Amino acid sequence: MTGHAARLLKAVGALVALLAVVVGVPVLMAVLQMVPDSLPSLDEVGAVLTSRDNGQLTGLVLAAGVWVCWALFAAATVAEIVAFARARPVPALPGLGLFQRPAAALVTAVAVGFTVAPLAAGGPASTATAPPLPVAATSTAVPASVQYASALVAAQTAVAHSMPDEQAPPATTTTYQVQRRDTLWALAERHLGDPLRYPEIARLNPTTVGPDNEIFAGTVLVLPPDAVGLPPMGSAPNAATTVEDVTVEPGDTLWDLTEEITGNGHNWHQAWELNRGRKQPGGATFTDPSLIRPGWTLSIPDPASPATPAPSAPAPPAGEPAPPTTEPTPPSPSTVPPLDPTTPGTHAPPPAAPGPAPNAPTSSPTAAPTSVEPSAARPDETSTGSTSELPMIAFAAGGGLLLAGVSLTALLRYRRRQFRQRRPGRSIGSTPPELLHVERALQEAGSVGGADVTWLDQALRALVQALASVDAARLPDVVAACMTDDVLTLVLTEPATEAPEPWTVDAAGTRWSIRRGDRLAYDEQQRAYFFAPFPMLASVGYTAEGEHWLLDLERVATLSLSGDAERCLNLARFLAAELAHNTWSEMLQVTVVGFGKELAQINPDRLKYTDDVEKAIAALDGQFESVTEAMHIADVDVLSGRLRDVAGDAWAPHVLLIAPDVAKDSAGLVRLMTAMKQQRGRGAAALVLIDDPDHADAASWQLTVDEAGTLNIPVLGVELIAQQIPAGEAAQLARVLALATVTDDRPIPPSRGDEPWDEHADACGGLRVDPSRAGRRQPPAPAEADDVPVTHQRCAAAKLSNSVLPLSALTYLDRAATTEQDLQALAPATDEDIRDQVEVADPALDADLADWADPSCPRPKLTLLGPVEVRAQGTLPERNPRRQFYTEIVAYLATRPGGVTSERYATAIWPNEPDVVGKTKVRQSISIVRAWLGTNPATGSDHLPSGVTAGGVGRYRIDDVLIDAELFRRLRVRGLARGVDGMADLQAALDLVTGRPFDLPPSRQGAPGGYSWLVEESSRLDHEYAAMIVDVAHIVATHHLAAGEPELAEAAAHVALKAGSYEDVPLLDLVAACDAQDNRAEADAYIARILANHDAEVEEDLPPRTAEILFRRQWINRAS
Repeated sequence: MTGHAARLLKAVGALVALLAVVVGVPVLMAVLQMVPDSLPSLDEVGAVLTSRDNGQLTGLVLAAGVWVCWALFAAATVAEIVAFARARPVPALPGLGLFQRPAAALVTAVAVGFTVAPLAAGGPASTATAPPLPVAATSTAVPASVQYASALVAAQTAVAHSMPDEQAPPATTTTYQVQRRDTLWALAERHLGDPLRYPEIARLNPTTVGPDNEIFAGTVLVLPPDAVGLPPMGSAPNAATTVEDVTVEPGDTLWDLTEEITGNGHNWHQAWELNRGRKQPGGATFTDPSLIRPGWTLSIPDPASPATPAPSAPAPPAGEPAPPTTEPTPPSPSTVPPLDPTTPGTHAPPPAAPGPAPNAPTSSPTAAPTSVEPSAARPDETSTGSTSELPMIAFAAGGGLLLAGVSLTALLRYRRRQFRQRRPGRSIGSTPPELLHVERALQEAGSVGGADVTWLDQALRALVQALASVDAARLPDVVAACMTDDVLTLVLTEPATEAPEPWTVDAAGTRWSIRRGDRLAYDEQQRAYFFAPFPMLASVGYTAEGEHWLLDLERVATLSLSGDAERCLNLARFLAAELAHNTWSEMLQVTVVGFGKELAQINPDRLKYTDDVEKAIAALDGQFESVTEAMHIADVDVLSGRLRDVAGDAWAPHVLLIAPDVAKDSAGLVRLMTAMKQQRGRGAAALVLIDDPDHADAASWQLTVDEAGTLNIPVLGVELIAQQIPAGEAAQLARVLALATVTDDRPIPPSRGDEPWDEHADACGGLRVDPSRAGRRQPPAPAEADDVPVTHQRCAAAKLSNSVLPLSALTYLDRAATTEQDLQALAPATDEDIRDQVEVADPALDADLADWADPSCPRPKLTLLGPVEVRAQGTLPERNPRRQFYTEIVAYLATRPGGVTSERYATAIWPNEPDVVGKTKVRQSISIVRAWLGTNPATGSDHLPSGVTAGGVGRYRIDDVLIDAELFRRLRVRGLARGVDGMADLQAALDLVTGRPFDLPPSRQGAPGGYSWLVEESSRLDHEYAAMIVDVAHIVATHHLAAGEPELAEAAAHVALKAGSYEDVPLLDLVAACDAQDNRAEADAYIARILANHDAEVEEDLPPRTAEILFRRQWINRAS
C-alpha cells in the first residue's frame, strides 16, 4: 500500500472515530433512554442518595460520566477544528489534556489525509513529500554576479521558481502574482472561499510551488477558474483599497507592515497618525509607534499610487518616538550602485538614489552614517532573511580565505571600538538588513581564514624578529608564497640556504617552508619594534587541492593582467580589497584609478580612489624616486632597511592599480615603468595594469585570466583559479566595514517577546518607564546623610530617591566611576505603581529561578550567558549524538518568541543549502531534539510540539524552557522596578553569567551554519547580552562603591570582564574599586590598560565618557 493510500485510509478511520464519538454517543444514549428530560430537584437527589440502591444510582452516575466526557471531548474537537481553520494554536488547558490530545490527533489526521493525499495522488512525484501546511511566501534574489563564478568550481544554482515557457497559462487563465506573506492556505481562503482547496492551487503550479508548499513573492500562480476577488496583474491585491486592517504577528513592526501594504516603509507616519490612541485588546492603547504587540489590529492607509516611491521622510524630532529601526528591502548584489566615497560619519545628505525609497528612519538621528549611499532594490528581490543565500563569489569554493580573514578581523576590531564608545544604557550600531548576508558570509569564511591570517602574519614577523638578532643575516628575497592547510612556503628569487629555525630550506635554496604546528619565535611585545617584511603580499589564486598563492607585488614591481577584461577587473578589485586591511603591512597606501570606486570606504586611511591617472602616476613616481634616493644615501636596500630599522619611514609601500584604457596615452606611465624595470631590487612601489595591451609588454610579469577564471602565471609555471570579487560584492563588503567604523550608539530597542513582563522591558531588560518619570531623581541629599553607608539607611534612602541607586548623584560621582547620564539611563526613577505592575506581570520569576537552580527539575535549561549548553531530561542518539549541533538548534528555536516555520528553521540552520527546504533531515533533526527535550510533566505535551498539528500552527517552538539570558532580563527589569529594594535581583542576574555570551566550542566556529543566524535583521542577541551584562555590573559596582564595599564592586566588574567585555566601563569600575582599597599599583595598571586599548596619547584619543571620568577623578596622569 502506498503512503498516500495509507494516509487516506487513516483519515477515513479518524473521521469514523470522530463521528462515532461526537454523533454516535448521543444517539446511543438516546436509544438507551439515558437522556435526561429535566434537571432533578434537590429533594429527588436526596431521596435517591438515602434510599436503598436497586441499580438506579449506578446507572445515573455512569450516564452522567458519559455525558460529561462526551461534552469535554466534543468541545475539544470543536476547538481544534476552529483553530485549524484559523491557523491559530489551541491553548493547553490544565487537566484536559486527556481530551485535547486525542481530539487534536483525530482532527489532524482527517485534515492531512483529505488535503495532502489527493494532492499527492494527483500531482507529480516531486510534490508527494510536501508537508500539509503551506508556508509563507518568501523571495529569493539570485545575484547576477553568480555569472562570474569560475567554471573550475562547482557552482551552486538556485531552483528557478518560474513557470517554463511551454507551460505558460493561456490568456484566459486566472492568474495571481504572489505578494509577501502570501500562503497557499490564505490564497485559497481569500479567492476560492475555502482554505482546504489550497491543494488545487499547488496542483495547477507544480513547478512554481516549492517542495514545502512555499511560494515566492513576485511569481505568478495559476488559480482555478472560479477564483474571485483578484487584483489586476502587476498590482498588489490591496492596490485599490484606501485602508487595510492587519493583525500584528510576532516580529512585526510598524515599518514592516507599512512597507508590506504600501510598498514604502516611510509611510509609517500616516499609519501612526491614523492609529494613534487606538484601543487594543486587553485594555492596551497604541501610544508608541516603536511598540506594537501581537494580536493588535492596525489600519494601514495605502497611497493612491503605490508604484510611485514616497519622498524621504525626515527623521523624527527628538521628542517624538521613532519607529523601529528596520531598513528597506535589500538589493541584489548586481544592482548596488557605486558608493559615495565620503568619509563615514559625515552628516552631509547623500545623493538621491533612483528606485525605491531610501533607508528607514532610525531611532537615533546619528544611528547610521549618512555618507553611505542607500542602494536601490527591486520589489521582487527582497529577502526576509529566511531563505538560503548563495555564497559570495569572493568566498565561494574555498577561495578568498585571506580576504575573509582580514575583513572579519577588521570588522571585529571596529566592533570592539564601537563597544568602547558605547554609553551605558545604549546599544552599538548594527548592520542594515540588505547587508546581513555579507556579514554572515564573513563570519563563516572569516572564522576559517582568520586562522590563516594570524599564522601568515606571525610567521613573517617571527622571521624578522629571528633574523634581526643575527648580525649578518638578511631577509630572503621573497617573490611569492603558497599556503596549504599545513604548510607555508616562501618562494625566493635567488637561493638562500641559511634560514632560522623552525624554517626548512629545499635543496635549491629557493623554497623556505614552515609547518602550522611548528613553534614560532614570535613575541607580541616586540611587534611594534619591527617593520612588516613583505607588506605587498597579496592573494591572486588558489587550486582545487587547497593551495593558496600570494604574489609579492613589491618584488614583481610592474605586473600586467590581461585576458577577459571583467575577470581581470575582479582580480584587481580583490587585490585592493585584501591589501586594504591585511595585517602583515604597515604604512601601506593603495591607489585605484578608473575602477573600484565602490571600495573607497573600505578603509580610507589605506585605500584611495581617483580618476586622475596622471596625478596618481606622479605620486607613485615621486615615492619611487624618494625610496631610490634613500637607498643611495643610507647604502641599504629596502629589505635591509626594514630589518635594521634604517630610515624606516622611507620604505612605506605604495601600490597603484590602473583600469583599462585609463592610461592609454600617458607618457608619465612609460617613464615610470622604465625606471622601475631598471631597478634591480625592490623600490617599495608596485604597479598593476589591467587589460592594457599598449603597456603589457613593458611589465616585468604578464599574467592572464581567461573567461573561465583560470589564472596563468608563466614565471611560476602554475595555473590557478583566479581570486574574484565583483563590483556589487565589493560595494557591500565596503559598506559593512564602513558602517562598523561609525561609533554613534543607539537607543536599545523594545523587547521582542510577547510575555506580559516584556511590556515593561527593553531588549536588554532595562526598565521602560514614562519619559516624564524617567528623569525624576530627587535633589541631592545632605552631605552628612551621604556619609552613612547605604546598608544603615534603607528607610532614609528610600525617601531620597525612588531609584535602585537612591543617593544623590554627587555621591556616586565622587565615589564611583560613573556619570550623571549613566545614572539617568541605568537607574530610572520608579514608584510603587510601576513596581506593582512589573511584579504582577511576572509572578513566576522566583519559581523559575528555583527551577533553574534545581538539578532535579525536568524542564529544559539553556545556557547562553557563557558556553552554550542544554540540560534536558531526554537523550541524544548514542552512535552519533552531535550534541553541539543539536544544542545550536535548541538555542535557535528557544530564542524565537513566536516560533518559526519549517522553511525559516531549515534555512537558518543550513544557510548554505539552497535546496534544504523539504529535505528529510530537517524533520529528523526536529524529531531528535523533541526526544531530547522530553515531555512537560505538567501538561503531558512535548516541550517541542509538532509543527504540523493545529496547536503548532505550522511553526516550531519550544515551550516552558528556562533560558539564563531571559532570567537575567526578567531579574533586571524587576530589580529596577523595585527601586532601592532591587539590588538583590541585579546581583542574582550577575550570578547567572558564566562566561562570554554565546561562547562556542571550536567545532562550531566556522562550521556550516555555525550560529550565523545571530546576524539577523531584528536583533543581535550576542551584542545585546554583552551590553546588558556590562550595564548591570556597572549598576551593582556603583552601588557598592557608594556603600563603602569596594570588594563587592570589584567582583561585579570582574563579571563583566568574564563575559568578554571590551569596554572601558568595567575597567573604570575596577580602577575605582582598587583606589578605594588603596591598591594604587593595580589601579594604575587598569588605567594603563584603558589607554593602551585606545592607543591613547592625548585626550582626543579617548571616548568622551572615559575622558570625563579619568579627568574628574584625577586618574589620567597616574599611569606611566
